[in-house]
Parts: sequence; structure tokens; C-alpha cells
Amino acid sequence: MRTLSIITAAGFGAAVPAICVGQAVPSYGLDFVTVGAPGNRATIPEEVFQTPWLRVGAVPYEYRIMRTEVTNAQWVRFLNAYAPYYTGDPWALQLTGMWIYRTAGGAYEVEPGADQWPVEIGWRLAAIYCNWLHNDMGSEAWAFKTGAYDVSTFTVNQWGLPIEQSTRSPGARFWIPSWDEWAKAAFYDPNRYGPGREGYWRLPRGSNEPLISGLPEAGGQTNAGAAMPGSIPHMPVGSYPHVRSPWGLLDVSGGEREWTEWRDGADRAAFGSRIRGSMGGEFIDGPWLLGSTTFSRSGVRLAAPIPSPSALCVLGVHWLLFGRRVRA
Repeated sequence: MRTLSIITAAGFGAAVPAICVGQAVPSYGLDFVTVGAPGNRATIPEEVFQTPWLRVGAVPYEYRIMRTEVTNAQWVRFLNAYAPYYTGDPWALQLTGMWIYRTAGGAYEVEPGADQWPVEIGWRLAAIYCNWLHNDMGSEAWAFKTGAYDVSTFTVNQWGLPIEQSTRSPGARFWIPSWDEWAKAAFYDPNRYGPGREGYWRLPRGSNEPLISGLPEAGGQTNAGAAMPGSIPHMPVGSYPHVRSPWGLLDVSGGEREWTEWRDGADRAAFGSRIRGSMGGEFIDGPWLLGSTTFSRSGVRLAAPIPSPSALCVLGVHWLLFGRRVRA
């Protein structure tokens, strides 16, 4: 006769935490890649294309980051959920970007053909988008106010310059990547100088060679730069699938410049103040690595934690309770 082995309460309590750690974070249709090699070093001067004095890229943990930038189609879903609580100009480009319009009925729609183009929005709206995702895309006002960023910190100083929460809150499930997270995902390679010899490429595609500007069907590798036809400035995300970072990011060059979190500390003296960052290269310029920004709008690709193995958790508990069978 088969009987189930008995697991004591103490034994069960000790076993379960070893298998179940945290909760899984849903992706909500966003395409993430995992960036590993925790504890990597920062850049050295000869590895940085634009600002060789700035040390970036060291990240002590694994994380996820979107393969491409947030699209208009992804943004408009958030926009229609947030619209009832937005008290500013409902046609503001920081809210809608260039390719989303408000209908006579008050709903927002994407211009035909622009669904997969990268959205270009304000930093604060990108932070509120993270809150909404963090709170499981809730429809009530509280879902937009906190979680990843506390919107009560969104003020201005005496000169009218923005003051905001510098970095995401502990436990954030989605956030705007830091300079270090963005730079690592875009340029760091654990095998840059050979097997196990880490380092950074100076330009996208795991290379130090400049990308070719042009349409993909004509051999182009980016839609950034003067070689792009002026009549086709915008393209769907992922239009250059053969041009990717060592971790699999697409559109590191091209698309839109991308928001990062505020940067403070060692760089305050160089920049004169705490700054927002923007990275990447949009369709009107060449690829570039890092920089402060005075732009009111940029694109964004979100970061997120590594999902906990919830499925393994369930299977592990099932095995503990029912899987260890003995014959009597």
C-alpha cells in the first residue's frame, strides 16, 4: 500500500522558504531581456565614446530591461486609464507624444500606422506609468500615485526646475532604468576582451565600429543619422533585429532618446546640479552614450526585477506535500 510521507510543520516551514522566494512579476505584454553578470566593473576611459571621465555601468544585481522602447500602442492603454485623473492639458505632448490624439469623445487613439513607433513623453508621465504597472494596472486614482515613484515629490524649485524622487522606491516592480543599468545593458560584454574578460563596447551592436545609417532593406543598421531619408524619420521598434547589444537590446541607436533616472553624487560638480539622464540616439542624430537633457520629452524602456520562480514554488510545495511517496 502507498502512503504519503509525513512532513512536520517545522520541516515544512523550513523547506518552503528555500523554494518560494518573493512573487513573480508579470510583464503585461512588455518584452524583457535579462542582464546578468552581477558585480561587474564600471567603464574605463577608453571604453566610453562621449564622456570618458564618467564612470558608469557597474550594477551589483541581475535585472530585466525592455528589449525595445515603449511603443505608442503600449502607452495609449495607460493613457486612457490615467486620463480621468490627469489635471493638466489633455493635449500636452508630454502626455500624448507626437502620435496619439484625443477623440471627440475624450478617448485617446494612436495615429494609423504609428502603433509600433516609440512613444516620446515626459519623465514624470513615464514614472506614473511605472506606478500603474506596479499596481497591476489598477483603474483607481491611488494606482497612479505611488509604488515605483511617489508623485507627491514632483515639485519645482525657486527657478522653476523640476524636483522629483531621485530613484525608484524599494520594492518597485517596474522603473525607469538608472544610467548604470542602461549603460550595462547597452554596452557591457562579459567577454569583451576574450572569454571571461569583461569590458564595454563603445558603440551599439557589440562593436566599436560606427553603425551604417539607413533603411534596413538598404543595409542600414540604425535610423539615427543624416543618411536617413527625411520623409521617414520614424520606424517601428525592432526594425533592425540584426543589430543588438550583447544582452539582446534593440534600437540602442535610433528610435528616441531614452529617459533614465536622476543622477546625483559624484557628477554634481561636473554637471552643476543633479540631472535627469537621456541615452541612446534618436532619428535626428547619431548614436551617443550618456548626457544630461533639457528635452521635455524622450522615449523610455523600462527595467524590472528578475521574476521569482513562482511556478517552481508551486511545484516544490506540491512535491513536499504529495511527491515523496513510500511503499508500506
